Amino acid sequence: MSRFTSPDFLRQAGGKHVRAKPPPPVNLARASITRLHSFHLKGKDHFAVDRELATQAERTAPGFVDIVLGERAFLQRAVRHLAADLGIHQFLQVGAGMPAPGDPHEIAHESNPEARVVYASDDPVVLTHHLALIRDGRTTTAVPGGLDDASGLLHNPESHRFLDLDQPVGLLLTGVVSHTTDATAAARSIAALRDSLAPGSHMVLSHYCRPDPARYPKDALRAEQLQHLFTDRLGHGYWRTEKEISAFFEGWESVPPGLLQAQKWRTLPVAPPVFGSYQMPHRNRQLIIGGMGRI
Repeated sequence: MSRFTSPDFLRQAGGKHVRAKPPPPVNLARASITRLHSFHLKGKDHFAVDRELATQAERTAPGFVDIVLGERAFLQRAVRHLAADLGIHQFLQVGAGMPAPGDPHEIAHESNPEARVVYASDDPVVLTHHLALIRDGRTTTAVPGGLDDASGLLHNPESHRFLDLDQPVGLLLTGVVSHTTDATAAARSIAALRDSLAPGSHMVLSHYCRPDPARYPKDALRAEQLQHLFTDRLGHGYWRTEKEISAFFEGWESVPPGLLQAQKWRTLPVAPPVFGSYQMPHRNRQLIIGGMGRI
């Protein structure tokens, strides 16, 4: 393949196999949280600056990758519960990362091959990758936008085509609220999304957690050091207290087992291995929590 030829996954995009736009330029001087997660998920979409940040995070909190994998397993278990147990078959993931095995549409399609998933991201590279993998245009799509533009996300023509807002929606907010600088603004955006969704809709939210230093001094110190590292290198990445995180669920009815360590939320046995069965080692379990709410 010459340097002027697009790879197949870009060239054969969409149902009509039209040529996709090439990825936008990438700033290689600054790490990206989506590329950092791609590295931890053993993807290929990361660069030296991202791997350097991964090394620094590992030095700060040995086993930092546990947090990434544990949060993703929590998301997978939550989507399976929504689709298989609660019958929800349309989802909006805000702050989607690079495509990877075990993404929400794969989990939802286990119980309903017609389940629809809208991936939203304000990262143009992430959007390009998701759009390049869309084949039928019926069950998955990707739209631009982030948590700070709740109205724009739901009124995007493509979102409007995919999501019936008169029916319950699974709102997926894993790995995104931790990277909002203004917690009050994030809470307002979540409330705006909630007010636009039908009764029976559910929200899945996870967040980096800063444990009580009186009870968990070593964990609290690691959280503080990680936050300093992330805000310095990424410009965002906040380890908030459980009380601060619970405020994002205002207006939502808590779904058992409530807001707790992501590892403890509807844990699955290790065998047989399925998406969501990853179990975090104990060392960093205090640093990531999650829960589900409904309206």
